[in-house]
This record gives sequence, C-alpha cells and structure tokens, in this order.
Amino acid sequence: MGDADATVAEVSSHFGACGLKVATKRTQKKPCACCHKFFADSTALEAHWKLVQHSAHDAVCNACGRHFPSYDTLRQHLVGNLPKASCAEAYKRAGCERCYEIFQDDEATASHACIFRETEDADDDVDDWPCVALDCEFVGVGEAGEKHACARVCVVGSSGEILLHTWVNPGEEVTDYREELTGATPEKLADAPSLERVRAIVVQILLGKAVQTRREHVGVKHLLIGHSVEHDLEVLDIKWKKGMRRDTAQFPLYLRHTHLPFKLRALAEQFLGEKIQEEGEAHDPCVDARISMRLYQAAKRRDHGVAKRWFDITLKDHPVVVPDDATSDPNAGIELLRRTVDHDGAAHTTRFYCWCQDRGARSRAGPPSPPPADRRRDRKSAKPSSDTAATPSSSSSASPGP
Repeated sequence: MGDADATVAEVSSHFGACGLKVATKRTQKKPCACCHKFFADSTALEAHWKLVQHSAHDAVCNACGRHFPSYDTLRQHLVGNLPKASCAEAYKRAGCERCYEIFQDDEATASHACIFRETEDADDDVDDWPCVALDCEFVGVGEAGEKHACARVCVVGSSGEILLHTWVNPGEEVTDYREELTGATPEKLADAPSLERVRAIVVQILLGKAVQTRREHVGVKHLLIGHSVEHDLEVLDIKWKKGMRRDTAQFPLYLRHTHLPFKLRALAEQFLGEKIQEEGEAHDPCVDARISMRLYQAAKRRDHGVAKRWFDITLKDHPVVVPDDATSDPNAGIELLRRTVDHDGAAHTTRFYCWCQDRGARSRAGPPSPPPADRRRDRKSAKPSSDTAATPSSSSSASPGP
C-alpha cells in the first residue's frame, strides 16, 4: 500500500464470495514553488531544489511566476510551439519583445526601461569592476588552412570606445585568407604589426597598464568580455583567468533551450535588434566586440524585480490550506523557497554566477567572484603557488603564453 493510508476497510459477501474493499487516501504530489514541476514526495523535491538552486537570478515569467534556466526557455513558454495559453495571451497584450517582461498595466508598460536598450547611463558606474571586450578574426595556416591564426584584433571599452583595432601579421605562411569572412588580404597583413607586438598591447590593456586605460582603472586587472573568447585568447597566446572572463556564448541565460550556445549574430538580433555578420559581408571585430559588451552590460543591469515580486506573492499566504482530496500539496515547495529567501534573499544560492553581481564590485573587499563551476575547475588544476590566488592584484595569468 506504500504511503497511502487506509481509511475504510469493509468485508462484503455476495453469492458466497468474500471480497476486501479498501479505500485509500491519494498520495499528494509536491510541486516546486519556482519551476512548478511536480515530484512524488518531499525527498525528491528537496533533491531537485539542491540541484537547480532556484534564485532571483533565473529568468521568470511575470504572468505565472515560473522560473526558467534561460531567456530562450522563457520565450518558448510565451511564444513557442506549445506556449502556456494564459501567459502567451498576457505577453501578446503587454510584453517586451526583448527581455520578455509582461506588464500589469499601461503605466508599467510606458515606464519600462528594457535592459537591452541603450541608454545614456549605460556606462559603468565608478564602483563597477573595469572591463573590456575582445574580438579577433582568424585566417587559416597549415597545409590545408585548417589551423587558425590571428589576422585582426579589436578591443573596446565599457562604452564601446575603441581601445585597439589593427590587422595582425601572424608571422607564418597564410594558406587560407578566408577573405569573404575576414576581409584579409596578403597586402593588409604584410604591413601589419607582428602578433607579438599586438599581443603585448592587449596584455597591457587587460592589466590596466596601457596608455588607453582610464585614469581611475590604472593598475586594475580588467574583466574580459567576448563571445567564445577562449578562441581569441588561444590565437593571441594569452592566458586569462576564467573567473575574470565573461563569455556571452556560455552565460546560462543566453543559451538555447537545448543548453547549446547561440551564435553572436542571433543574440544581437534577438536581444539588441541589431543585424550583424550578414551574408556576403566580412565580419567586423569592432562591431562584434561592441555587441558582446552590450550583452554583458545588459545582463549586469538586471534587477530581478519580477522574481522578487513573485517571491512575495508565493510567500504571502503560506502555509496554504490543502483539501484531503487534492492531488498536490504546494506547502513543501513554498517552505523551501521561504528558507532560501530568509537565508539570503534567494540572491546567492544560485546555479550560476549572474553578471549583476559585478555591479559595485570595486566597492567591495575583492574582485567579482568566479562562476562556481570555474572555481571548481580552477581548484582541480591549481598548483600550490601564491599565483593561484583569485584576486586581480595577485594573479599572474595575464602573461603571454609560452
């Protein structure tokens, strides 16, 4: 009979046959207060909560309060092939096409300042950690041009200002200029600065020691923004701590609903309304770097107001009175949410490092914390050396590779 409680047992006899009839109380499922998934019992629900670590940093539907792991899964919920009808209707009536927020009235719609729209105050605050965005274009080297070499570099500041933009002489024979994508030609690369020279300038910018560095950021190691930025660092032969990178191809909220990354041009069109890297046009690293920076700055400006509003709604009437014949009991899930909110406001028990936590980082004791997964990887690969300290002032990981 398992967890079910016997409430009635009666023995009846009919035509000499004896039968046992048992009426049982139905086991009530336990829904998660955030993602609304159902679980067989409280143990399974708690295991789910520990795994996904719901928090205010998730993407949240403002019509039903459901949490999603990315903007794309939220989009599927609102306008996908099988949307939730009531939420889809609310979004169609009054929703933002970029951040997917849904508004309660005309006043809220008129006052909405979408994080993905450029504003006059989009620049970093003086207390934010300094950052730059990097993008490179690659040509092919090797017998069949299958290996990558750096041919063009652009670094932009937090407001999109160009700090470095140059062609690069890779120092080895180019077998595939990939001209349609890069715009590179033998003439452009022949007279360009060497890879070693360009690498040294990029390193100085990252370290806050370049002539382009803002006065207030001199000597402060910068966050590095980019899209699949590990490839750019590889062709430049530069090492830079994972905890000091912000990659728009890996940020959980910018992933597909399949958990795979979008191309930069897809993110640019979906969130910023910009069309880049169009067919037949060479890629411009300055445009790509600026798009990466805008996506980073937008994520950094998130205030999680929707999640906090739904936390208040969910916790307002806790505990909920549940009838005996109900198929589910929400109280266990609401209690888990209440504990999390009471503990830290549901702001830090998160499955990923939200870039909003970079705001005001300079006014705190240390630099922005690295994402939890990166922190684990760093510990596994770290050698017992003082250089492995996770602070910009002590890390030596900005030096050119061997």
